[in-house]
Amino acid sequence: MLTVAPLLCLIGVSGYGLFISYSNITRLQKYEERSERAAEWSNTAAERLQKTRTTQGAAAITVLLSLLTSMTLLVLSHAEHHQIVLAISLINTAICFGARIHMANFWKEKVQLPFMEAYNEAIRGSNQSVSVLTMLGWGWVVTGLIGWLAG
Repeated sequence: MLTVAPLLCLIGVSGYGLFISYSNITRLQKYEERSERAAEWSNTAAERLQKTRTTQGAAAITVLLSLLTSMTLLVLSHAEHHQIVLAISLINTAICFGARIHMANFWKEKVQLPFMEAYNEAIRGSNQSVSVLTMLGWGWVVTGLIGWLAG
């Protein structure tokens, strides 16, 4: 029962994170065709395109996983499943911080470009995704600690 509040917070932050991920991916798709053509001629462009896809995908999948597991644990919160809460919290913490590091390392050095407003918005949105992944990681730490202490 003690984990209900942090799980509700995780659900809210995860929902917000999904919205940001969807917005970022939609913005970046506007440049997909040009990026693919550039990747045919440049290994650097190909690497950047691949990294863009993997970072955005990692964030979206991580946030979705966080949403699904927090909703599942909320449904199970009436039962005494403290060990399950702790195990899932540890796993989700590692996944959230791993995705955060992966995304931050790529997007922190991106420079905004003139006449590419959607791309610039995606850069800002990607940095918001890094913040969301950080909040989710710490949220899972709190949830795990509460689950552990309640057990």
